[in-house]
Amino acid sequence: MSINGFRALWIRLQIEDRRFIKIPFPIPLYIFEELLDCFLDILIIACFFTPKVLASNTTSRISVHLVKELTYDVIKLLQSLNSNEPYDLIDVSTDKVKVLIKIR
Repeated sequence: MSINGFRALWIRLQIEDRRFIKIPFPIPLYIFEELLDCFLDILIIACFFTPKVLASNTTSRISVHLVKELTYDVIKLLQSLNSNEPYDLIDVSTDKVKVLIKIR
């Protein structure tokens, strides 16, 4: 069994309060892709029952069709991150907190 295609999202939170606490979270990216794919299927069914144009008296400007398109774009983004290179998405440090999110 090859694990070359296994890509994980690592979230590391380091908080300084008299000592450092390191919390690594390995989350496989294929889990996000599968959940978003299921959510996209639900949104496709919901789009059959909702109008494409919102009524003028509604206060919300976000429609089900817009959420469906955004979900599709996020899936494409995750698929592009599943290449062979590692990515450091976020590396933020302050006086007491350090947050690191990377894909390995």
